[in-house]
Amino acid sequence: MEKSILRSPKTDGDERLSPRGIPYYKPPKPEKALEVSPPPLKPPLSPSQQTELERLEAVIKGGWKTFLEVGEALAQVRDEDLYKGKYDSFEEYWRIELGYSRSYAYNLIGSAEVNEQLSSIEDFKDKPLNESQLRELISVPEGKRAEAWKTAIKLARDQPLTARIVHKAALKFKPKKAGKPKTKKSASAKPVNIKPALKLIDEAAGLAKGNVLLLDRLKALRVMLQEWAGKTA
Repeated sequence: MEKSILRSPKTDGDERLSPRGIPYYKPPKPEKALEVSPPPLKPPLSPSQQTELERLEAVIKGGWKTFLEVGEALAQVRDEDLYKGKYDSFEEYWRIELGYSRSYAYNLIGSAEVNEQLSSIEDFKDKPLNESQLRELISVPEGKRAEAWKTAIKLARDQPLTARIVHKAALKFKPKKAGKPKTKKSASAKPVNIKPALKLIDEAAGLAKGNVLLLDRLKALRVMLQEWAGKTA
């Protein structure tokens, strides 16, 4: 009889077996690290582009200054009644003479007033930089605007201080709108006794026999009294 030859189970590649025929633990091959390509470098501005950018930024910053100056001028025209030389009211002045809408005119004035108030506070490192930030503080009471602005700076942290953040901070300091006053419920009126009136109508109907027109009028009067008293016929 031929001797049987014990064969080891098939293995994959260089996998080795223990004396008991159990494959040794083979750690997985480390995966290759993903290669992250650096962000593309932004092309630098040409000298002509840089010059144009500086020119446009000067216009933008000048417009911000002009915006405040216009608001201050409007406030002076209003406060000193300088519009009365041609118009009966300040509203007619900015609407007819300047072609401004009400909201635009008062945003100009309000923003200039808020900027003047906040600029006078020396310990403020971060001052408003645009009209949209100032506009959110117009409806805040004057004595609370500085605190509202400081709150907005804290909310922004390291993020850009947007008008939305100023709006969120200002909500805590704006006066709450008063709700509709509750109307007191009137006391329910005492029920009216119409029986004596109905009795008189019935007596009149008895005397008016044959007078169809008068009987119809008395009948209609009876129905009206019953409806008025909230009763059915």
